[in-house]
Amino acid sequence: MKLRGRRIHIVGSAHPETDEGKLKYVHALVRELVEALAAEGANFVFPFGKEPFLKDRDDGPAITFDWAIAEAVHSAMKSGKTQATGPNGRLISTLATSKTDSQIPAARRAIYDELRDADAVHMEFLEPGWNAGAARRRRLAELGDILIGISGGEGTEHLAIEYSSRGKPVIPLDIKIGGSTDDGSGGAGRLFERALSKPGDFFRVENGSSPADLLDRTRTRDGNTDTARVVTAVMSLLGSLTPPEVFYVRLLNNKLPEFPAVETFFRDVVDPFVTDLGYKPSEMGIGKNEFAWMNQAIFDSIHRSAVILVDLTALRPNCFMEFGFALGNKQKVIITAKEGTSFPFDTSSLEAFMWPETGTPAERIDKLRRHWERNIDLPPIVSPKVAR
Repeated sequence: MKLRGRRIHIVGSAHPETDEGKLKYVHALVRELVEALAAEGANFVFPFGKEPFLKDRDDGPAITFDWAIAEAVHSAMKSGKTQATGPNGRLISTLATSKTDSQIPAARRAIYDELRDADAVHMEFLEPGWNAGAARRRRLAELGDILIGISGGEGTEHLAIEYSSRGKPVIPLDIKIGGSTDDGSGGAGRLFERALSKPGDFFRVENGSSPADLLDRTRTRDGNTDTARVVTAVMSLLGSLTPPEVFYVRLLNNKLPEFPAVETFFRDVVDPFVTDLGYKPSEMGIGKNEFAWMNQAIFDSIHRSAVILVDLTALRPNCFMEFGFALGNKQKVIITAKEGTSFPFDTSSLEAFMWPETGTPAERIDKLRRHWERNIDLPPIVSPKVAR
């Protein structure tokens, strides 16, 4: 998998009375891992907020890792090793509430302000009342592409479920330093043991690699493995993952007059563009089908894809049904159609790339790229509502 533009979510915590030496080891590991990911062009998902420390301490090391991640990302951006924005959106995606700003530690304020001033942060504000941990984690799992878990408790375990239910890779590390709220059933350390025996439940790899062997090589051995060695192993595993998919919703009936133009657009423009971004194209009739019922295959593929590219040329009813499912599922959707297509009322208010039949493939790819970059970071059209 190409890591450029992939949103990496590193999550976990430590017990307030955990061994300080092990906690410092994890902080060093997190910083080095973030530096390696940033150098590959990865993006990140993490929340800003408080920075709790070990029991009876008012300074480091912290028992959560969000500010260690923020500090490393900020340093990489300032040194030019990564960019504030890219083809898949801003460097950082996060959720915030009306209280977030007041929770920023004074010692971290400069990092927070400089990242925002550089337009490196895509920030969604939660509605008042929608701040339950489960709801926040659900949305974070929609934002991220890959979850890396380090110890923690119930929150880490819930995020792993949310990511895996969407077909997104979950990479748990073995070190066990408890969780900040002392809950759950073992956090990422327990998930590591499960992933060794059933790696297909957590992630998939390419090129005939052994997923269990790749994960086993990431062992920290209770903090005794050199951090550089662990980072190298994690990066190797990430590089071996199957790429995320862009699912095509499009005209497939080759008897209709618009089909040749649509087919040319996807083969000459869309395929090379999404492949260059590190995605794998996915559409019905191409590749292996694991389902006996086509409708199940379609909706399962939509649910598990990173981006849904919907082409509405010829205004096919099935395309609108799949389009609506993707919107309601709060997924990233890119809309296209051939120039001259007239959308129904509800769809006409959404920005679409109206592609021309003329021009070279390179010229049309460049136009698609500009549309993609404007729209890939938009919030979901369906806002969550919760009882208060």
